[in-house]
Amino acid sequence: MSSMSKKKRNWLIALGALIVLIVGVLYYAFVITSAGNWFLAKFKPDTEEQKLSYTTATETIEQITDEGFVLMQNKDNFLPIATSEDHKVKLNVFGTRSVVTLFNSGGSTATDVTKAVKLEDALRDVGNFELNSDLLYLHYNFYKNGKVSIKETAAPKNRSDSEILGETNNMILPEVPATAYEDSSLYGDGSTLLDQAKSFSDTALVVLGRGGGENTDLTPAQLSLAEDEAAMLDVVANNFEHVVVIINSANVMQLDFLNDYPAIKSVIWISYPGETGTKSLAKILNGTVNPSGRLVDTWPADLMSNPAARNYNALDSNGVMTGESNKYTNIEGDSGYFSHYAEGIYVGYKYYETRHATDSSYNYDEEVLFPFGHGLSYTTFKKDIVDMNEEDGTITLRVSVENTGDVAGKDVIQIYSNPPYTGAIEKASVNLVTFKKTNMIEPGQTDYYSLSFSIEDLASYDEKEHKAYVLEAGNYELMLMENAHDKLDSEIYKVQKEIVYNEEHDGKRSTDRQVATNQFEDAFFVDDYLTREWNPNSRAFTGPQEADFTAPQAVLDALTAKVPTDSELGLSEADLPQFGRTLEQTIKLAEMKDVPYDDPRWDEFLSQLTLDEMANIAGMGAYQLLEIERLGVPKTLQPDGSMAIASNIYSGPIMGTEGVGVTYAAPGVLAATWNQDAAYLMGTSVGQEAQAFGYSGWYSPAMNIHRTPFNGRNFEYYSEDAVLSGKIAAQVVKAAREKGVITYIKHFAVNDKEKNARYQFFVWSNEQAIREIYLKPFELAVKEGGSLGVMSSFNFIGTSWAGAHQGLLTEVLRNEWGFEGLVLTDANMYPHMDPLKMIYAGGDVSLDVMAVWQGGDNQNKVMLAAAKDPATKIGATKSLYQASKNTLFAVSRTWKVTE
Repeated sequence: MSSMSKKKRNWLIALGALIVLIVGVLYYAFVITSAGNWFLAKFKPDTEEQKLSYTTATETIEQITDEGFVLMQNKDNFLPIATSEDHKVKLNVFGTRSVVTLFNSGGSTATDVTKAVKLEDALRDVGNFELNSDLLYLHYNFYKNGKVSIKETAAPKNRSDSEILGETNNMILPEVPATAYEDSSLYGDGSTLLDQAKSFSDTALVVLGRGGGENTDLTPAQLSLAEDEAAMLDVVANNFEHVVVIINSANVMQLDFLNDYPAIKSVIWISYPGETGTKSLAKILNGTVNPSGRLVDTWPADLMSNPAARNYNALDSNGVMTGESNKYTNIEGDSGYFSHYAEGIYVGYKYYETRHATDSSYNYDEEVLFPFGHGLSYTTFKKDIVDMNEEDGTITLRVSVENTGDVAGKDVIQIYSNPPYTGAIEKASVNLVTFKKTNMIEPGQTDYYSLSFSIEDLASYDEKEHKAYVLEAGNYELMLMENAHDKLDSEIYKVQKEIVYNEEHDGKRSTDRQVATNQFEDAFFVDDYLTREWNPNSRAFTGPQEADFTAPQAVLDALTAKVPTDSELGLSEADLPQFGRTLEQTIKLAEMKDVPYDDPRWDEFLSQLTLDEMANIAGMGAYQLLEIERLGVPKTLQPDGSMAIASNIYSGPIMGTEGVGVTYAAPGVLAATWNQDAAYLMGTSVGQEAQAFGYSGWYSPAMNIHRTPFNGRNFEYYSEDAVLSGKIAAQVVKAAREKGVITYIKHFAVNDKEKNARYQFFVWSNEQAIREIYLKPFELAVKEGGSLGVMSSFNFIGTSWAGAHQGLLTEVLRNEWGFEGLVLTDANMYPHMDPLKMIYAGGDVSLDVMAVWQGGDNQNKVMLAAAKDPATKIGATKSLYQASKNTLFAVSRTWKVTE
């Protein structure tokens, strides 16, 4: 009996422990966090609004990819291959990426691609191609189990880097061994796969791909053909008369093999096609769609010819790029990395084209395979400048476009400038100024287009003498070009007298609120930036020197610096803003939705906030902004994305929702449309999805520069060119804002590398390059798009973390550009990302990813403590107050408040 009692007692204890555990889990999941709501949301059916937004978004993807895929090569006009439902054309398809296509890539923008249209399905169902099933089964089997077999089997599921930081093993996938194609044991008659494939069709399609992701970079070796890829391509290109190569990579790859194989007739770049983009490829192959995309990057024969390459990663003793970052030897541990932007303004085509124009010893044709802006069509066009006019500081070029071919198509008008060069200010000889995508033009038809831009857009930044933008006197050649290399027509605009855009001379630029002047002098590092002398001993061509690996004292000091005290700032009690007031009539946020930013009514509204609320607004911003019910401030949910607006395995539990939008094509494809209307369409589509899922913010678009082909997150960014990036981004932002969505343009700024970029990574550059290359896309997204949000970056610019750089966040972003909104950090989980430095410098909200798992409190406590500390009370409170204003102003413009 006692034994039974003991068993019963143990059973009751176990049951009680289980109940306590379950209650604890439920309390944590539904009270402390929102993870339980996220889990339950997975089982809710889509609403009608969500279904409608999905349909609209998938149609938008296809419109973008129709115009964004680039026909890079088409020898003998091999493409298109005419097909129909009654006339299907046989096609052999090779390459692991043909059956495991990269629709997106890893990291914060990882999405669900299970519904994405598989390439083989698009080729069959949309392209009307009959595919060699034995080759499909060969690739299916090899990918799934590593065996060489043509046994019938199901296609592998679409694969996505669904983990928050992606999967490095999805960068490059192994290929079927070349020996498999000569295997005579697969068929009963002793024939080989190659024999069977050649009898099936004389045409082969080869897919080559490269993945990407956060916290990872790629080397030139990884962006070149792997041994198994080269062997496979060699077999295909030597055995089939016609070969089409598909590039399933957002990063520029080394395609120096193309001229080795006459059979390779055509090359099409599709980057990451998103949910339905493979349909566009099928339509381009059969001619249903006439391609009109243009490259967003230069594709060199040797990736190491890029002048930023030797300062991107560490070099070995033979000058070969390794996978490691340059690191200071006198900073211990996994921190203290650096990169010197020694190429200055000569990024991408600005280097290749200027070197070609100014160095007679430079062999451009050997160095560049495909220039920036290049793209082919199935028809031909003739373009001319028919008129140039200048009025009130605006230049307008009138351009005629005639379709001289046999089929209807769209073209791209590209206008570049070649400014006068004295050597006082460094300048490229080719600079994109503006562009326009034409309408569909029928054969024999001529359309006329006007392209306008400000004279100020021709100015260069003079960091040395005037420390301002300067339009030097002389002749500016305005060039209508087929791409960055091939000039079609030009006009001369003459500047009679030098214009200096500062107070001492000609005043600020018309688009600036205050004069733009030097804010990044501490980032200069050393006076060794590339010039038109093309000095072979420049760091741009040699990489870092030995002394560069020792961190100067200013770097060491930056790692330990603290915010100044009130006395050091000269602050007194009179500087404290009013807060914690109880008004006779409570002002709700909805009453502020049309109140301008500088209106004093904002001070009255903000005076209602308590100190705790201000600290919570600034300190609790992971994927959401604080809800203040008594003031009508809604919870602002804001997921990640560059290729989607979607919760993921990390943000979903924090937000408590499972809203997953469609996977758009990579942003580079959108930029490759060279169509600002397409960008606006995408912004509208994302805005509709946001409303359907209950989101009011979107951590996107991302617009860092493709400084090199090696960045693992190049797939999130638009282009190597600042103007193209900025103009496209601005339209995405503008349309999303019109739908009441805060766009967080990111990563602000000079964030062009992934590996080790989160571990106290110091970027050194001159002010001219920072402004003309790296800040320009953000400037356009603010001035033309009206973005309400900015996400700062992990890196240091000079000796200041970008998220706490007053020159960047306050002087440039707000005071120069007129930004009105909030600045959010990137994931704030690294030691150098001091939340106090952030709010003092002009940042507003910390993306404190750890707070929610701790019941909501973390960095808000640090801010609140500083606001109560007698030494920092005034400065911290003023900063929190300003951060609250910036944040709530942005929220007041969102659809949850305005509708």
